[in-house]
Amino acid sequence: MTEVATTVAKETVTAVKAGELQSITPGQMIAIALEKGTDFSQLEKLMDMQERWERNEARKAFVQAMAQFKAMAVRVTKNRKVRYQNKDKSFTDYSHATLDHILEEVCPALSECGLSHGWRTEQNNGLIYVTCRLTHELGHSEETTLFGPPDTSGGKNAVQAIGSTTTYLERYTFLAVAGLATPDQDDDGAG
Repeated sequence: MTEVATTVAKETVTAVKAGELQSITPGQMIAIALEKGTDFSQLEKLMDMQERWERNEARKAFVQAMAQFKAMAVRVTKNRKVRYQNKDKSFTDYSHATLDHILEEVCPALSECGLSHGWRTEQNNGLIYVTCRLTHELGHSEETTLFGPPDTSGGKNAVQAIGSTTTYLERYTFLAVAGLATPDQDDDGAG
């Protein structure tokens, strides 16, 4: 056993005997090691332990924040109706939630739980990849990636086609990583 581990073990036993059972964090172990003049290799191991401990604490905080967010029961409503004529002269009708509407309804609750989001996009082999990352204020992140071809429907130019797919994928990656869905619109059975 190293001198630092021995010192920590002795101090823990003393605390337990005094009825002060408390866990010692890796940061406290590093402080003890510095007081004892521990060599660099031991400090390096303690620093690695500290980083693992912090990552685990951040992961646990993320899980807790997501549970808090889910308890808020944020409801995303569909705010845009789409209707267009198909090549066979029939019509397609549907409703969806626009990206700005989703963010307006969801981001305040995420923020209240210490969570934020962001996207990363890239193009590869004619496909557009969008990744949405949800990050807790302590640093743990979870992400979802979706991809698709540029949306050339409706006479869009090449740049508009990329923008349309990007927005679509941003909307669905955000909903997926946040664990949300938009409800079917209630049409009283008329649909």
